[in-house]
Amino acid sequence: MMGIFLILNDDCDEVDSIPQEEAELLFAVLDKDGSEKLEIDEFILFGQVMLLEFEEFSKYGSSVEKYFPRVLESPTYIIIKDMVNSRGFDGAVDFLVMLNAFVVLLQCYPMLAGESANADPQLADGLISTQWEVVETIFTLLFVSEMASKVAVFGWNRYATSMRNLFDGLITVAAAVATFYVYYPGIEGNKDLLRFIIMARVFRILRFFISIKQFKQLGHAFFGILPAAGRVSLLLFSVVYIWSWIGMYFFGGLITRDPNNPTSKLLNGTDFAGAFYWANNFNDMLSGANVCFNLLVINNWNVMESGIVAVAQTKVSRFFFFTFYIMGVMIVNNLVIALVIDYYLDELENGDEEEICDVFGSGRELVFDSDDLPTSKKFGKYVARLRPKYRLTAMTSKRMLKKLFSQRVRGHHT
Repeated sequence: MMGIFLILNDDCDEVDSIPQEEAELLFAVLDKDGSEKLEIDEFILFGQVMLLEFEEFSKYGSSVEKYFPRVLESPTYIIIKDMVNSRGFDGAVDFLVMLNAFVVLLQCYPMLAGESANADPQLADGLISTQWEVVETIFTLLFVSEMASKVAVFGWNRYATSMRNLFDGLITVAAAVATFYVYYPGIEGNKDLLRFIIMARVFRILRFFISIKQFKQLGHAFFGILPAAGRVSLLLFSVVYIWSWIGMYFFGGLITRDPNNPTSKLLNGTDFAGAFYWANNFNDMLSGANVCFNLLVINNWNVMESGIVAVAQTKVSRFFFFTFYIMGVMIVNNLVIALVIDYYLDELENGDEEEICDVFGSGRELVFDSDDLPTSKKFGKYVARLRPKYRLTAMTSKRMLKKLFSQRVRGHHT
């Protein structure tokens, strides 16, 4: 097996270089019984194991652990860590988000009720002088403290594995920066920024949609389909480019409103001229791409076809539209629809599967300890995930990780 890894490094450019320690770790994952050799049923999983990448779990540690190890034993840090890891912490944050939304509703109620909204001159004086400013500043400090506590306990790498954390963190940082700018001494207050501070945090209420199972499945399916959508987009671009070039070659310059050009009279009385579709032509590549896009969404293609047939003076030109309909609409569009349905059903059918071991973030990563593998050599604690170019949906990643690890790795919390 080690010889195969050497051959892959030397002769296969499409395979990333595999260091010796990673090769031994891959072998340990394959060797289910710890016999130091692979049976046929173990070797069959070789292709799937090659899709994995590993990262030392130590990189997921917080900056406090790395640079201030003494702080880990302090009572204050222990209290913060226990609080962040408790089940009630996220519940308390959810309550603050709802309370903030309620406060914003009270502030905006006069405007929502149709009353004239007179700007308070004190809002732009750069001072925290009104009761609403005090309340909003308190909310800002609370949410900044929440983010800082999570980063201090989890570390940035682990914090960033959750889309929910990234969404909350982005809004929190934006609101904190705006607050600092507004109330920094020597800078004139900006009431528009104050409105931004108030409204930005309301978007955090969207975190509740992420918590709902159905919305979470939709989100996983959406992000899971992006790699495949990229490949389909290249196919679609190629189709549009080729047909735009063909259209420009055969029909370029024929659609014109120049009275001195005899072809302009051929469009008189056609649906094309009646709809003022003059911009839909093949006089250049970009205009041709615009026509192909309209054809792709089946937007009045018969009107555009009537203009081309009129200026080309042959019904054979209809084959251009016919062939594009087959390739662009029937094949590419249906391929996109099939991908969306397939990925969503993959999430829907497997949404009830239990998490395996200590899976965090979106479920695409799994923490395992080499001590739990039946191997004599110990590598320490690692995070296993599918390589980015092979990731499909979150459930696909879960099933792959479960197949390779679930029978040999004991669940534990980190």
